[in-house]
Amino acid sequence: MKASLILTAALLCSTPLAAQSLPSAPRLESDLSSLNDEFDRETLDPKWNFFARQNGWPDRLKVLDVDRSVKGALHLQPYHGTWVRDLNATLIFQMVDGDFDVRARVRVRGAQSDVPGGTWSLGGLMARIPNDLTEANWEPRRENWHFITTGVGFERGKPMTETKGTFNSHSSLKLRPMKTGWVELRLVRIGMVFFALARPDGAKKWLLRDRFYRMQLNPQMQVGLIAYTTSDDIPPTTENAAVMNRTVRRDASVDMLMDVDWIRFARPRLKASWKWEDQVSIHPLANADLSEAAILAALGD
Repeated sequence: MKASLILTAALLCSTPLAAQSLPSAPRLESDLSSLNDEFDRETLDPKWNFFARQNGWPDRLKVLDVDRSVKGALHLQPYHGTWVRDLNATLIFQMVDGDFDVRARVRVRGAQSDVPGGTWSLGGLMARIPNDLTEANWEPRRENWHFITTGVGFERGKPMTETKGTFNSHSSLKLRPMKTGWVELRLVRIGMVFFALARPDGAKKWLLRDRFYRMQLNPQMQVGLIAYTTSDDIPPTTENAAVMNRTVRRDASVDMLMDVDWIRFARPRLKASWKWEDQVSIHPLANADLSEAAILAALGD
């Protein structure tokens, strides 16, 4: 494993930037296939964990059903809430050890429209570092996660993807235009490096939406699906996570529906040593100037 990583790094260092590429690697047999879900049964598989229920927070799900609202799909409707800084919202997840390549085909819409009716209405994939906090012992500045979602950001009616990285509850985000309808989202972890990708239905090429470099060697993460929305009935206010996380405004109108056709887990094509010395010195995907083409070639289709 280490030899492969060193060889790749050496190739990158000795090749001109314009010609840089990562060597292809054989596709590995996934040992994560048991986490897959096609959402073709009438109830949610019990292997899924609910972040709110597990940690004592109030449930922000207005509706959750499988193979009912949309045939062969998970259907979610969240109450007002958001994942940003210390604020939490809906997350259903499974635990994943080590590197992963998770993909989901999702659609975020309004009840009568191809786009949600409000703002900040998005859903997709999250990978969160677990901590020991619950509603009872919560404290600020302990949230660490990455996600890629699709939906609507601060501009009403404009479909976007949002990528966001949160480090000790400090969030940074990017919004980029995206087509309406079904979108395949992808989140890849290879050691300290995370990549967020998207591909609308009918497209062949992945779009690299973000890359994160994080010295985080905890191998275990909560990986799964998030959905969140905001309501025009709730005016902007000073953020108080201790209060807001414990409050669900079920009376506030929302117009955000999320459908998930499937979610599938695998190991990435490229392996990298998990020794911290290797992660900070010879990780082949950690170079900031690595081209999008090289990254896509390394990650594969």
